[in-house]
Amino acid sequence: MKYFVFYIALLFLCFGCSEPSPVPEAEVFEIKNIGELSTTEYTVGKIIKLDDKAEEWYKYGDRKLLINCKAKIKAGVDLSKIKNGDIKISGTTIEITLPPVEITSFSMDPSLIRTEMESVTGLRDRFTQQEKNSFLRQGEEAIKKDMAETGIFKDATDNASAFVTDFYEQLGFENIIIHQTPPSDEK
Repeated sequence: MKYFVFYIALLFLCFGCSEPSPVPEAEVFEIKNIGELSTTEYTVGKIIKLDDKAEEWYKYGDRKLLINCKAKIKAGVDLSKIKNGDIKISGTTIEITLPPVEITSFSMDPSLIRTEMESVTGLRDRFTQQEKNSFLRQGEEAIKKDMAETGIFKDATDNASAFVTDFYEQLGFENIIIHQTPPSDEK
């Protein structure tokens, strides 16, 4: 009986204290197959104001235009851009460098574009649809220019890190270290 207890204790020590089996490399790099991961969506509004005063002597009157437009913007990480050198494993610790956060989708829904005010006085012509479209492009460019100030890049970075942490915790890693490459659009 003494030897039986000794062998049971020895078996328990041998198998109970053994290192967990390493995660197969194929599973570690499976994250690349997810591809483009949009982690944040914002709806951003912009008011476009144009005051077209008559500057030539032969034009009499003014034209004013106020357009309200909204853009839906998604940001995230393209996980397919992860290179083999971006993932380092040491036991139950994994260190990963994610690609930069980028805008994955930008759309201006025509149903969310409204002409709030249009005023034409004197002998001036109304704004043409072509002129309105040109102003909308200016609004789109203004939204893109101010995107970094919205916080979308920070939120997308935080959400991508949370996703990757959860992904590798489910694979059995206990310590996940994430490095984020700064977005090239952020200033």
